[in-house]
Formats: sequence, C-alpha cells, structure tokens
Amino acid sequence: MKKILVYLSNEPQPSLFDLIVAYDSDVDVVLPYGNVSKDDITDMVYGCIFTRRPKKLINTAILIGGSDSDLADDMMKKASKTFFGDFRVSIMADPNGNSTTSAATVAKIKDKLTDLTGMKSVVLAGTGPVGERVSVLLNREGSSVILTSRKQEKAEGVCQKIKEKYDRDITPMQVSNDEECLKAVRDADIVVGTGKAGIQLISKEIWMQCPSIKVLADVNAYPPAGIEGVDVGDDGKEMEGKYLFGAVAIGDIKTKGMRDVIRRMYEEKGAFMTLEKIYDIT
Repeated sequence: MKKILVYLSNEPQPSLFDLIVAYDSDVDVVLPYGNVSKDDITDMVYGCIFTRRPKKLINTAILIGGSDSDLADDMMKKASKTFFGDFRVSIMADPNGNSTTSAATVAKIKDKLTDLTGMKSVVLAGTGPVGERVSVLLNREGSSVILTSRKQEKAEGVCQKIKEKYDRDITPMQVSNDEECLKAVRDADIVVGTGKAGIQLISKEIWMQCPSIKVLADVNAYPPAGIEGVDVGDDGKEMEGKYLFGAVAIGDIKTKGMRDVIRRMYEEKGAFMTLEKIYDIT
C-alpha cells in the first residue's frame, strides 16, 4: 500500500520545499492543498481516516505547513480532536519550517556543549515563531532563557504565551540599543539570533566583550548576518573561544530532521509530532 502524505497549507501555493522534502522522505504520494482554513480541517481529516481500514492508516499522514504558526498549531489540535478510536493518522505541523529549524538549532548547540543544565541562553529578537520555539527547547534542556525584543511589552507577551502553551518560564528583556544588548548577553553562555532576515542584532564588538559566551548561533541566511562575525556556513567553527553556527549548517540538520520525522510518522500509527517530539527525533 502506498504511503500518502496529505499536505495542508493556509497559503495559496503549498511550499515546494516541503513537498520535495516529503518525496525525499520515501513518501510515495504527496497530496498538496492550499488555501486551507481551520474550518476545513474536520472534513479533510474524515477524508483521511475513512478511506482505508484502520490497520492500514499507518500508511497515511498529515503535514500542516503554511505561514501562520499559531493557525497551524490550532489546525493540528482540531485534527487530533477529530480522530477517534482506531481512526487516526500521524500528524505534524511545521509552518515555514519553524519547528524543525528550532529543533535543529538547539540540537547543534547541545551536540557541541553536551549538557546545557544551569547555562544562561539569550535569544535575540525572539518574538517570532523560531525564537519562541528555540527558547522552549533551550529551557527544556535545563538552560535559563532570556527572550529579547526591541519592545519590552512584546517580549513579555511572547513569554506569557510560552508559559500558557508550553509551561516554560522565559524571561523577557528589552534590547533596543547596543547598551541594552551588552547587558543582556554579558554573562550568557549561549546567544541565538532569530530575527528577521537582513537585520544585524548584535555586533562582533559586543560579543567579543563577553568571555562567558560559548556558542553563537544565527538562523538568518541573508546578509547582513544577525550575529556579526557568524558566516552562514559556520558549523562549529571556533573564534575567540566561541563556537559559531550559521544558517546553512543549521539548515542541513533541519532538512535531515524533517525527513526523519516524516519517515517516523509511517512507523507509528497516529503519531502526534509535537515540538518536543520533533526535537527528540532530530
């Protein structure tokens, strides 16, 4: 029986990247749907779970993509509530690659440092979906986490959202100038840049003043770098006693991790791929 992946996106055109990765994950058939709303989910799930005998549903899975992380999470929750008894399929949400990128970023850091317990992490410009998820995973590994934004209120809002959604305590901090940036990272062990493409978040001059920093990771692939001095291809390169990770090196693990998660969905019927489970597989 063919392995079928149903790909759902709120965007008009489903992501070609996601579709290609799905085929590279040994999926036989990918069925892409665009312009999908939360209201569409129940009927689409019915179409997935009632077309094959329950024992054969291990060969069907759903991947929710798109550009809206909160919407994708809501879609995934609604789908899971539609499942019942043996009528369920595996499902994951990875809009804009946010979950797999976050998992890859923290996996890279942990691979280098081994144990993050008791360390201090600073996630610069962390109010977006990747910053939110990186903060959650770093905290899960035992690190205290500061999440920054140019506006204190925005940082506080995201930290409150993380508390409600993941039950993780993250500290919000305003960083709107070099002085505030230095204050945030001065005694940090880990600094991660998760800002918008093409915006420098921290200068090399600032992080060079911080001997405690062990790892600098930047998920931004477009110049200028979010963390000055970190090249997109850096994969644990050592500079001034610090290990540097760039977006391309992180992206390699992100893509591999995404393939591994998709494959796993066909090994465990009804697998519910949360952020934490995606990270564990990555």
